[in-house]
Amino acid sequence: MSGTRHTSGEPETRAELASDLVDLYEEGSSPPAASPASLGVWDLAWPTILSFMTQFAVRWVNFAMVGDLGADALAAVGIGNQFFWLVQSLATLAPTGIVALLSRAVGARDERLADASLRQGLWLGLGIGGAATAALLPLSHFAISLYGVNENVVALGGVYLFWTIVGNVPMTLAIVFGAALRGAGDTRTPLWIGAFANLLNVGLCWALIYGQFGFPALGVAGAGIASTIAVSLQLPAFWWLWQTGRLALKPSGASAWPDREVLGRIFRIGYPAAFEGVIFQSGLLAFMRVLGGYETAAIAAYNVGAQILSFSFLPGLGFATAAATLVGQHLGEREPRLAERSAWRSMWGAILSMSVLGAATIAAAPRLAGIFSNDPRVIELTVDFIWTLGAVQPLMAIEYTIGGALRGAGDTRFPLFAIFAGLFSCRLLPAAIAAYVFGASVQVVWSMLVLDYTLKAALLLWRFRRGRWKTLEV
Repeated sequence: MSGTRHTSGEPETRAELASDLVDLYEEGSSPPAASPASLGVWDLAWPTILSFMTQFAVRWVNFAMVGDLGADALAAVGIGNQFFWLVQSLATLAPTGIVALLSRAVGARDERLADASLRQGLWLGLGIGGAATAALLPLSHFAISLYGVNENVVALGGVYLFWTIVGNVPMTLAIVFGAALRGAGDTRTPLWIGAFANLLNVGLCWALIYGQFGFPALGVAGAGIASTIAVSLQLPAFWWLWQTGRLALKPSGASAWPDREVLGRIFRIGYPAAFEGVIFQSGLLAFMRVLGGYETAAIAAYNVGAQILSFSFLPGLGFATAAATLVGQHLGEREPRLAERSAWRSMWGAILSMSVLGAATIAAAPRLAGIFSNDPRVIELTVDFIWTLGAVQPLMAIEYTIGGALRGAGDTRFPLFAIFAGLFSCRLLPAAIAAYVFGASVQVVWSMLVLDYTLKAALLLWRFRRGRWKTLEV
């Protein structure tokens, strides 16, 4: 159920997808990496938005299937996913560093550096993903128990988390491929490969959760197994297309072995993003721990609400990808003015689209909540949460796009500071005081999200307006 992250596509039939892949094969090669002059914000954003749309549609369907198993199952999968993304956030070092370095290489027409960036990013992803998997695989049940939930949630969540961590390495490498292609201006190949993986994920979830096609009914464990199989199959698809010269990024003679100089450049850019991911996911886990002091329905509602609102996040993620790519490529061409303009256009596109989708989601909140749960209490709390988080969509749009623009320029340290400041000073600390000192309702705890996103948006806008990112060396 985790799918691919910074990882999918417009719903297609299997026949249509197969036809597209055959066409790609028959062409024998793909166009070279696109230049900034040939790309617009929307050209880069729409395939990424469709990619995430398919991914989150799959999560909706899978979460609805898990919802049939009860509130404990919903809470278990929600917590399991939160912890999995904590693990996965360690590996964001590689794709973040790649996008900044590779997009500049593409802008400067340095094909060898672009190829080296991908190769070294794969080594980095393999090392980080492998180490994280080996260290955390035995701790899956213990990790769920940290939330203070009941024994049934621990048992279900531990099994689900185990199977999702099994797929951590191939998923990380697939994310690296996707990030490299997006940095080169190719957002469509990750769309098609992700679409196939997500369609497969739905089919496998249905078969393994309910016991269809002769498979055993594995319940929550089946959801984790299905996710791992689907995301893992993306890796050989990317690898084959790359090695046969059918991607915008082609092998150009760069060393296939670890290169300390290129690895060091990727690491210097990417490690703040990895820390940012760890801090953010740790903060979410801590926030979930605060929610653990309330009824199980509150945890289930938080996870259901986040799933429902995920569709309104999608334009922000797509425009953030466009901002990061275009800022990096324009800086590679030594055109900082165009880089800045691309970032502002991305931000306003995200604000408009996320606000519209957020308002529509708020209006339909009761019906949407009923898709995921038939528990009246879960539905009631889910609607309350959607109203809270839906109200901050414009602020989230600013965080996504301006943060993406700064990262694309190689300024990855300040977004780390902004995330830390908002998460701990405006979300966790006030939430803990409200819950543990004043015994406030869960709705009051959720309202701290508004303070969090307000501070982050203000800090990122201030940093971007200062313009220091225009002169950074990567």
